[in-house]
Amino acid sequence: MTKKLLFVLSKGLEKSGGATRALQFAGIAAESGNEVEVFLIDDAIHWAQIGMADGIYAPTGEKMKDFLDKLIQHKAPIYVCKACADKRLIGPDDIIEGAEIAGAPVLVAKMADPDYKVITF
Repeated sequence: MTKKLLFVLSKGLEKSGGATRALQFAGIAAESGNEVEVFLIDDAIHWAQIGMADGIYAPTGEKMKDFLDKLIQHKAPIYVCKACADKRLIGPDDIIEGAEIAGAPVLVAKMADPDYKVITF
């Protein structure tokens, strides 16, 4: 049975291992046929910046970029918090293909939708 899973990440550079693991789980969920969406908030928005995931590895050696690429391959939407991006002067031209900037109402609507299971990291 397909589930709608929303992964909300707030972990940035200081917790890159946890952020990498969250994206790994999201990728596995997408590969398993679930409808996966990722919403990056706070410092996690940096993972959608072009080049920021390059060279970031999980403690077990997997590359964060590979997990992001897997999500994009499975057409999993990756949302970047608009207020968080604005604060950091990050615009649409600064983020990876497959990611889009979205406001808090988008996140809240998904969190309130009973069809979604929300997973936070």
